[in-house]
Amino acid sequence: MSIKDKVAIVGVGCCKFGENWDRSEEDMIVDAAYEAFADAGITEPAKQIDAIYCGSLYTKNGPVEVGEALKLYKPLTAVSNYCATGTEAFRAGVMAIAAGVYDTVLVVGYDKPKDRGVSGPSVNIKGVRDLPATPAGWFAMCAAPYFKKFGAGREDLAKIAVKNHHNGTLSPKSFLKKIITEEEALNGRMISWPFGLYDCAAQSDGAAVAVITKASLAKNFRDNPVYVKAVASGSAANPHTDPDHDFLRWKPTENAAAEAYKMAGITNPFREIHLAQVHDCFTLTELLAYEDLGFIPKGAAKEHIANGTFTLTGELPVNTDGGLKTFGHPTGATGVRMIVENVLQLQGRADKRQLSLHNGKQPTMALTHNIGGFPTGCAVSIIGIDK
Repeated sequence: MSIKDKVAIVGVGCCKFGENWDRSEEDMIVDAAYEAFADAGITEPAKQIDAIYCGSLYTKNGPVEVGEALKLYKPLTAVSNYCATGTEAFRAGVMAIAAGVYDTVLVVGYDKPKDRGVSGPSVNIKGVRDLPATPAGWFAMCAAPYFKKFGAGREDLAKIAVKNHHNGTLSPKSFLKKIITEEEALNGRMISWPFGLYDCAAQSDGAAVAVITKASLAKNFRDNPVYVKAVASGSAANPHTDPDHDFLRWKPTENAAAEAYKMAGITNPFREIHLAQVHDCFTLTELLAYEDLGFIPKGAAKEHIANGTFTLTGELPVNTDGGLKTFGHPTGATGVRMIVENVLQLQGRADKRQLSLHNGKQPTMALTHNIGGFPTGCAVSIIGIDK
C-alpha cells in the first residue's frame, strides 16, 4: 500500500529540551501537546482526536501515562524501536490513517532519562564482540576503517560538531546553546576514540507532538498542511556479529532510505530533498548518514563537509535546529522533534534558522533519519509542502 499524500501534518509542538528536573513526563507531554493543539486549531481534543500513538523507550506505563496526562481517553498504542522509537510512533499513526482506521491521530514522543540517575544510556546490554561497551563504542567501530579508506579524520568530525552547535544557538527549545570552535571540539575529553566530548550527543529530557489527519481533511485545520510522502523502517543484522559488514556504512540506514525513496518516488535525493534532520548521536553517525542516505557518494563526505554543503547556507542543510548534539537525546522524543523542525522549515516558521533555497524559494521537501540499536534499526520519514 502506498501512503504518499494520504496523510497530512496539521499541528506540531515541542517542549523545552534539557535537564528538566522541575518538569514531570506528564508536564512535558502537556506542554508539547497543547502547543500542537493550538497549532492545529484544535479546541476540543476529546472530540477531534481519534487515537494516540506514542513512543517512549524508558517509561513503563507508556500509553496510559500519555492518556492520563492529557485526560484524553482514546485508543492508545505504544511503540519502541531503540532510537528510532519516535519515528516509529509517527509511522504507526500514519499507517492507521492511510488504512482508513482513523481520521485524526495524535503522535507523542517523549522520554525523561535524567530521572533514571545516569548521565547516559544504560550499558547493561550487549557490548561489542561480547565485551562491555557503551553506545559510543558501538558507533565508533566505523571510524578506523572509514578514516583509513577515505582519508577523513577527527578534523572532519569537529566541523560537524561546530555546525550543529551553531544551529542550536538559533533554536529556542534546544538544550545546549554554546558556540564552539574546531579547536575546542578536537581538544574535548576523549570518550571513545575518535569521539571526544563534543562528538557525543548529550542525554536530556523532552517531548514532541504531531497532529496528523487524512489529507482530504487537512485544510479544515490549516491552509498550509505538510503532506507525508513516505515513512519507512529498515533493519539489518547486528554489525558487530555480521561477517559481511565492512564498517564503512550502517546498513539499516541504507535499507530504510531505499524503501522511503521508493515510496516517495525520489530518484535523486541530493536534489529532491531540501533539508534533513539526521541522527547525530555521534558526529561520525551524521557523516555516515550523508552517504548512507544517498545524498553523496560513498567516501565523499570529507569534501562536502569542507565545502559547507550541509550548513544552513549550503546546498543541503542538515540538522538545522542543532540536532541531537544540542537538543540532547530523550530517545522517544527525538524522531518527533525532527519532524517538528521540518514542518516549521517547510512552512517558513523557523525564525532565525529559516532556510531559503539558492533560488530564494522556500524548501518544499524534507527528510528525517533515526538510527538505533547496535545499530540494527532505522526509520526514515519524508514530508513535503506540496501535494
